[in-house]
Amino acid sequence: MVKKLSDFDRSLNEKANKTVRTVARNLMNELAEIGPVWTGDFRDSYVARDVSSGQMKPAKYPYKLDDIPKLPFTKRELKRKKRIAIDNTAPHAKIAMDLEPGDFTLPKGKMSPEGDVVARGSRPEGGRRGEIGRREAGQTGDNRSTAPLDWYKTFVDGGKLERITQKTINTTFIGEL
Repeated sequence: MVKKLSDFDRSLNEKANKTVRTVARNLMNELAEIGPVWTGDFRDSYVARDVSSGQMKPAKYPYKLDDIPKLPFTKRELKRKKRIAIDNTAPHAKIAMDLEPGDFTLPKGKMSPEGDVVARGSRPEGGRRGEIGRREAGQTGDNRSTAPLDWYKTFVDGGKLERITQKTINTTFIGEL
């Protein structure tokens, strides 16, 4: 039970900090689970970045709460709308997220992906990662995709990001202050 107003403020700040960090951790784990996985480099390159300080901790999947920086809860910081950003630091992140086309070659020494193959066939020249279609007569190539085309856009725009965020807030920000 909180005895003084200052204890209440501290307790509320701690609970808010844990909630924001838990949301970030849950989103990072979900992105790692639904995104493409060939070598694991992309999956292991998510970071949570404190928007005000730029602080972030390198980590690997599965992500833990300790991988998310603690956020300052000053009056100035509380006025910020955006407190934490989730980034993927892999050099090929935009390609893996189907945001840019790319050149695709098998990673050195890797004949099969770590993740499950969800599509197999032909990719158009200069196509995006998930653009795999049926192999037509005369075509070569055995392209494989470990996540559906536009998986990231579907995650963000399809409501899953919002559902995970709301569920985490509802289950984390509870209890006696």
